[in-house]
Amino acid sequence: GLQIINFEWKYVYLNDAVLKQSKYPSKSDLIGSTMMEKFPGIENTELFKKLRLCMRDRVPQTFENNFVFRDGSTGWFELRIEPVPKGIVILSVDITSRKRAEDDRLQQMRSLEEMIFMCSHKVRQPVAQILGASELLGMNNSTHEELHKIAGYMKESAMSLDKFTRELTFYITEMKRRVSGG
Repeated sequence: GLQIINFEWKYVYLNDAVLKQSKYPSKSDLIGSTMMEKFPGIENTELFKKLRLCMRDRVPQTFENNFVFRDGSTGWFELRIEPVPKGIVILSVDITSRKRAEDDRLQQMRSLEEMIFMCSHKVRQPVAQILGASELLGMNNSTHEELHKIAGYMKESAMSLDKFTRELTFYITEMKRRVSGG
């Protein structure tokens, strides 16, 4: 989107992309009005600080901004603000889908980290128990009762691993469901 804001903070030009991004139905809803009239509270935002810096000091600005619309929805925009003789020109590129994809990727990474943590902690103990029991079996001097106990330990450990694999399968299924939005 491309828009020109004059020194009185009024919209003097905007293209169709800005109109779509602003969620206003027509250009006449914005042209001639101030940003503060159309987006109450904007003057209290970090965005406006950068707009003011460019307007007052004539210093170009480039940054990403999470914009809150009148209806409460939000959108991410990459903004380039340049001083022009009539005020400032703002070039806006809607990057909302990219930001949401980045958030989804971060959530997936957190889920994978949680899954790895679960694996390392819930698998380590039963595996250590099975290894210890197999060492005892290899000594060849165990009584029938001791062999029965060792078999019981190994069975408990195997059941613990089986329970964990079912939990892990459920966790992975839930993670896939969240990722696919289902």
